[in-house]
Amino acid sequence: MLPYLRILRPYQWTKNFILFAAVLFSPAQIARNPLAWTKILQAFAVFCLMSGAVYVFNDIFDVNGDRNHPEKCKRPVASGEIPIPIAWFYGLLVATVALIWGFLLEGTFGWVLVAYLIINFAYSIGIKHVVILDILFLSLGFVLRALGGVMVLSHLMPQFYISSWLALCALLLSLFLVLGKRRHEIVLLENNANQHRQILGYYSITFLDQLISVVCAATIMSYCLYTISDDTLKLYHTKNLFLTVPFVIFGVFRYLYLIYKKTEGGDPSRLLFKDMPTLMNVILWILTSATVVYFIR
Repeated sequence: MLPYLRILRPYQWTKNFILFAAVLFSPAQIARNPLAWTKILQAFAVFCLMSGAVYVFNDIFDVNGDRNHPEKCKRPVASGEIPIPIAWFYGLLVATVALIWGFLLEGTFGWVLVAYLIINFAYSIGIKHVVILDILFLSLGFVLRALGGVMVLSHLMPQFYISSWLALCALLLSLFLVLGKRRHEIVLLENNANQHRQILGYYSITFLDQLISVVCAATIMSYCLYTISDDTLKLYHTKNLFLTVPFVIFGVFRYLYLIYKKTEGGDPSRLLFKDMPTLMNVILWILTSATVVYFIR
């Protein structure tokens, strides 16, 4: 059964922790409600299944390119451990379970899952070959995760609220990570990059470095503005959320250091647990954010 677990890429499920932002930054402070934790934990499990199904489909669509990659050639479909017809059946089964569970959990959350599945199918079928649009579609997955966390808790909130700041920060952060991953692939594969992924032939190190610089600055600035905005002050009744800004700046700068000095960044999910300073920084950011939102006024 190990290949069937590996093909779901459990190490990538760390991306789904963004669902918990809905609890952490809820204007209703629903983190004190046990039902909220029951629902958000289920939502996390559902998104793990759905994202796992998407990875199965991606492996099927990218099987030829993965076989030309020094690391991805070991994936279950590319290596032949799981035949393509069985992979199709397995992916559809996991996706169906996730959709049924999601709709039973909350109707609007179920539709977020549908949107996530459609966007990823569109990406795999054709968008992945369209320069710039490919990275935007990949980044939408993070936004839908953040939105899903809000949707699954919507009926627990006295006033239903979808933070545009939360969506913007999620989009910019995901763009930052995707661009870093693209750069790492080109550096790793050098002249063979477009044989692994055709779209890589349209990017260059210089172009990606320029995009990374723009998105890096926008990510930090958007988060800083979020912490001091009038909406934030009105929602959380505190002016101290700016105390979390240093953690965001350190996290962004640390990732840049890993990209440019350590030639890493190809897999942000693994990097989170592999790089201890990054992991500690994330934990401290969560603890500081929770303290500010729930205990400091």
